[in-house]
Amino acid sequence: MSKMQYAAAAALCALCASLSPAMAASTPAAPPFLDVLAYQYANCVKPAYHQADLLVQEGTGRYQIDIKGEAYTVELQERMGFSLQAGIDGPVAAVVKLDRPPTGQFAEQARWRERWLRDVAERSGVALDERALAGGARLLAVNKGEIKGNYVGQSLLVDPARQLFIDIAWPNTLDIYRGPDALRQVRQVQDDVWKRMLSCPPAM
Repeated sequence: MSKMQYAAAAALCALCASLSPAMAASTPAAPPFLDVLAYQYANCVKPAYHQADLLVQEGTGRYQIDIKGEAYTVELQERMGFSLQAGIDGPVAAVVKLDRPPTGQFAEQARWRERWLRDVAERSGVALDERALAGGARLLAVNKGEIKGNYVGQSLLVDPARQLFIDIAWPNTLDIYRGPDALRQVRQVQDDVWKRMLSCPPAM
């Protein structure tokens, strides 16, 4: 190899080395694994709540939702579910599902999941609560107007930064839901659970 060829090769290597940090910095970080998130949430909700009934879905999955005659298949790349007990061995206060769709489907799924919740709210005669969070995330919730049935409400966190949906069903299991201020108690429990979960540091 000539001196000119050596010089060209050296210059190319130097250029690659200088570009590598910039390229690494511009590459978006991979979304955190769901088992990492579940572990973090289990620690963040203590001591008021304790994680139980951990469920890991192996491989892809799907289910169908129907909205005013329109059907949509929700595809899942990953799902991890667990319940949150009120205290040690207490009643289940929340049933949590962490869902991640296949690559490229997040925005479409977010629209359909929100449409489904709006339809539930409309059919129940209640409003859909919406809250904007940091990083472009949104928290949606539907609560029943009276305490009856197996569940008192449904919430959905839409988190585009982590390509994550957190779906929480709120069972009608707690004794504090039996009093005259039951609806306020439902919202207090929901706010408390979400406050603890959202206080977790971002998973890397």
